[in-house]
Amino acid sequence: MMFERYLFNYLIYLVGKGYAQETVRWRKSPLAMLGKYLSRNGIRSVTEVSRKTAEEYLSSLKSGAFSPRGKPISDGTYRDHLIALDDFFKWLLVREKLLVNPMADAHEAKGERPLRLPHALTEEEMMKIIQASVPTTALGLRDRAVLELLYSTGIRRRELVNLTVGDFRLESHELFIVNGKGGKDRVVPVGEWACYFTEAYVKNVRPWQVYSPTEKALFVQHRNGRRLSPRSVKDIVERATAKSGVGRRVSPHTFRHAMATHMLRNHADLRHIQAILGHTSLRSTQVYTHVNIEDLKEVVRRAHPHGRRVRLPATTSRNKIDGEA
Repeated sequence: MMFERYLFNYLIYLVGKGYAQETVRWRKSPLAMLGKYLSRNGIRSVTEVSRKTAEEYLSSLKSGAFSPRGKPISDGTYRDHLIALDDFFKWLLVREKLLVNPMADAHEAKGERPLRLPHALTEEEMMKIIQASVPTTALGLRDRAVLELLYSTGIRRRELVNLTVGDFRLESHELFIVNGKGGKDRVVPVGEWACYFTEAYVKNVRPWQVYSPTEKALFVQHRNGRRLSPRSVKDIVERATAKSGVGRRVSPHTFRHAMATHMLRNHADLRHIQAILGHTSLRSTQVYTHVNIEDLKEVVRRAHPHGRRVRLPATTSRNKIDGEA
């Protein structure tokens, strides 16, 4: 089938661009579902996909008519599908396989809201999770260093496990990220607490745990001394969260959201946060400017002339108030 061939080449393109394996798999799933939908409806080639076809497919996802379990997908999953489909058709457009992108603004015709805002932990919750890893044992010190570094730098899980000892520059308080998302390198600052615990781990734990002198990984497995895996980072975060008593679902990426949100609320410049996170577009960082309703209530209460109710003088009559209205 022509669609399958284009999908295969698109995935190869993503790998060549340096996308992580998780990202490639994440892009493949929605596109594979689209391929099944097209095949079921007798559409053999991507050139036959029209705007109407795209809208009907998106409607089927929201209604659950074509989802694997026969149920409507969540708003977050729907947004993931939009991103994957739009990027795929843009890729086809650049390669002149299409004249127009059938996914362009397709969700707007249905009035969908594709954006799912990150719900960040509070600073107090983040401190509870980080401090739940007590650095009095070798395992505890390694886990504390991992958590401190995730929160301090906002790096992705894949970027953390790819770190080498040479990438951690203690003297200058810097972390060198090699081949980050999109195959790009960057340097990010490291806070004092993260430097302190990472240095302690490198000097006091890592030399006794590392599998071989040739192993360059900054963080290694506690049992076999080999490079830390993405799954192990997830386990570290979940273990600390369970110990902390914070009744929230937390992942390594939650630390990235929290770091950006907390810096923004403490008046950091949005472009500085963009550089630290490694976002190519400022639009990716602007998601953190969306605040919750409680933040807005506090702003109105504090800054609006009529944000707080004040007691009127006793001589003020009800009729006078009504007359002013």
